[in-house]
Amino acid sequence: MEKFSNWRDKATGISPFMPIPFPNSSSTKTNQSKRSSNNNTVNFNFINFSKCTYQFVLFVTKLLIFITKLPFFIIAATLYTLTGFHIFLKFIFTFLFGFNPIEYSVDGIKSSQTAKLQHFKPRRGDLIIANYSSPLDGYIIASIAQTTQIAILVPDKSGNLYQYTPWTLIDHCVNQIQGKPVVASADEVSKLKKNNIVVLLLEGTTSNNSALLPFIKLNDKYSTIWDDFNTVKSLVIKLYPSYFTLPIPNCSSLYYLYQLFTDFAKKYVKVKIYEFESTNGVGKLDLPKIRRSFELNSLNLINQDLSIDAKARFIDYYFNHGV
Repeated sequence: MEKFSNWRDKATGISPFMPIPFPNSSSTKTNQSKRSSNNNTVNFNFINFSKCTYQFVLFVTKLLIFITKLPFFIIAATLYTLTGFHIFLKFIFTFLFGFNPIEYSVDGIKSSQTAKLQHFKPRRGDLIIANYSSPLDGYIIASIAQTTQIAILVPDKSGNLYQYTPWTLIDHCVNQIQGKPVVASADEVSKLKKNNIVVLLLEGTTSNNSALLPFIKLNDKYSTIWDDFNTVKSLVIKLYPSYFTLPIPNCSSLYYLYQLFTDFAKKYVKVKIYEFESTNGVGKLDLPKIRRSFELNSLNLINQDLSIDAKARFIDYYFNHGV
């Protein structure tokens, strides 16, 4: 769209904030265009009736599926929260959401080397830098992690960090709700490292999974927070179909869940891990090298102008112009 060209990367042509509509959301426009081009009233009425009938039956069918799956989702999500058993998370992703098993890989390791692949899965004491594109990202990471203790840190535009769980990250993605501020004290940071996998979402906000947004420069008060992590890894998440990304909050969490339950397209996630040398201080993190690992997986690097501030302007323009 020409009117959104201000939020398109000039080098790649990518518009990282543009939401991708769910398949059924364009049906109204299609019907309207066909109405204007159909001159035969009788044929049009018959076609229109058939389409309305089909849409009604489809809606009722999907509604029944949603109502049937919802109690199982609530029970399984509660049991996973209480026990941390991956079997409940797997049940949600494969049976209720319809995702294929996560395609997990590690840079430099063959898929047949299962023992080595297992060794690289996120564990306590790891610092993970991941991309951010959907409400599912926290649980995708949890699905391959070796512990349920996951602290997800997301910076605001000023570089201040806020802490989330996989569950509360959904509120950040859908409702823009900030989590618990991260206190940069030695004791708090020590507990954070000792008890959790620490996941950094340095973009600070979601995109549509077509590019990697510029990393936010963190506040200097966190300069020692990264000391003595066991391992530094990047974790690349690719979610398909891409309409399940949520670059802007243009739907409620309930509607998003409805689409997950009732969409029958092939759904799958690819996760790839790169491991880097440990660091003493965020200033020594090799961010260009880390960004390169995302670029190698079709998440293009875009210019610094398409930042979290640019996204705020995009959202304002998007909703005020009735897109």
